[in-house]
Amino acid sequence: MPLSLAGLEAHPARYLGPMLVSLTLEALQTGIVINQSLTFWERAERELAVVRALVSFVTIVAFFQSTLRFYAAWRVFVYDFGNWIESVLFIWADKMQSTTTVLMAAPVQAFLIWRCWTLFNRNYIVLISLGTLLVAQLVSSIVVTVQTFQIHFGVVPQAEVDAGPLPKVPISPTFVLSLSCSAVLDILVTGILLAFLARSKQSVTSSRFRRILRRLTVLIWEAALPPCVCAVLTVLTYLTLVDKNYWDLTFQAILGKLYVISLFVTLNGRANLQNGPVPGLSTNRISNLLWSSPIRVDIPTDIERGGVSTRNTQADDASAVDSPTNPSRAAASTGKAS
Repeated sequence: MPLSLAGLEAHPARYLGPMLVSLTLEALQTGIVINQSLTFWERAERELAVVRALVSFVTIVAFFQSTLRFYAAWRVFVYDFGNWIESVLFIWADKMQSTTTVLMAAPVQAFLIWRCWTLFNRNYIVLISLGTLLVAQLVSSIVVTVQTFQIHFGVVPQAEVDAGPLPKVPISPTFVLSLSCSAVLDILVTGILLAFLARSKQSVTSSRFRRILRRLTVLIWEAALPPCVCAVLTVLTYLTLVDKNYWDLTFQAILGKLYVISLFVTLNGRANLQNGPVPGLSTNRISNLLWSSPIRVDIPTDIERGGVSTRNTQADDASAVDSPTNPSRAAASTGKAS
């Protein structure tokens, strides 16, 4: 972004404010990641090795990104304090933002793509369509990082400012592609999962089973909505503010950790469902949609109804839960994956 020293001194909030805000938000996100990580590892022995490896990788990248952000802030506010020119220079830690973000986002999105693929009975059209968006996002983010290292960010000399208006910053198509692919992929995956659960509810007659589906729906919203909204805002703020200030960088900075938090919300929320979300309804056999068979729900059969034992009878609720139709059976398996 072409900046003049006079403009920078007159409007420091436009250029230094975003760093402070993003640093504060990332500190809060790091605390959430630590808390969620501790919760996950308390029961990690239940998870498959590939899930534990996924969690370990994105957590390490999240901590690495936090380290880079604190280092960049220390340079601006301590080491080069009062030096306006140095304060707006992007160092290597800042230029790696796109790569660190995609390293956190891509594994989580791949996890969700696999889940959608399984919901569609391993339909390769779904896998190729969503996978293409993921690959395009990954490649374009790496290209953006390479291009960023080749650009010099600095202050325009006063002589050029006096000679005429500063040139506008051109929009980077590659950067827009990387952000757009992430936003579109989030919208598609979230929409697929919610639509599938909504359709499955129509085939379920048990009120207890409907409670599980409602909890799964809420869990999907809690996990998918924050990164999806942030990805959309990242695209919009970049297109509208890139030539005016640095506030678009705030959304870019917090996007990656939102994906990590989303993964933890999904895995830890699934564990809560496994521990029995509905009184009288055991879901210890909730399976992982990605890796195993559908849900098995155990309902006590020795309940006395009007003084008559139902141990050997086929109650409506029991039959509806033990033998769900195909859509509800597949939807129930999201209790493990969600």
